[in-house]
Amino acid sequence: MDAIGVRRFSVVGVSYGGFVAYRMAAMYPEAVERTVMVCAGVCLEESDLSAGLFPVSDVREAAELLVPRRPAEVRRLVKLTFVRPPPVMPSCFLSDYIKVLGSDHIQEKTELLQTLINHRKLSDLPKIRQPTLIIWGEKDQVFPLELAHRLQRHLGENSRLVVVKNAGHAVNLEKGKEVCKNIIEHLQEPGSKDEEVELQ
Repeated sequence: MDAIGVRRFSVVGVSYGGFVAYRMAAMYPEAVERTVMVCAGVCLEESDLSAGLFPVSDVREAAELLVPRRPAEVRRLVKLTFVRPPPVMPSCFLSDYIKVLGSDHIQEKTELLQTLINHRKLSDLPKIRQPTLIIWGEKDQVFPLELAHRLQRHLGENSRLVVVKNAGHAVNLEKGKEVCKNIIEHLQEPGSKDEEVELQ
């Protein structure tokens, strides 16, 4: 952003992208004005797996779910991601999906998941100061709604939670208009007096 002359900007992150957006906001508070976290489980803790918060019980099983290698595994992931998954998912299509999008760097993706989850504690998560909109699908099974409430508690009064009814982890696909409307409203909200002074 510095290279193209953009000094202040907002970040929106969906799912894993939310981990990236949150990290950017924490690392560059002078550059990031506002954040939007969409079904981004940044508040998850390693202990949540064994406590039964997720449909998997350990990091190995999470990697198998989130980095599918066979059509049956893609179907399972889609069923967890959507409230109304597609009724028909031909194996030939899913095999092509795995070849094109899912088969590269399986080891690296698995290691990334391990790094994200192993030894993760809420107490280690920095508290970002930017106004933050949290959008979550009411029926998210990948990152359950409890994580949205946890994130809102962690950030306090500088955050606002929007729970989208009849939507899962793919809330941006299932309820795209509602998600976009909330994001636009958040990004267009007038800033605090301090922010306005900085921008003048």
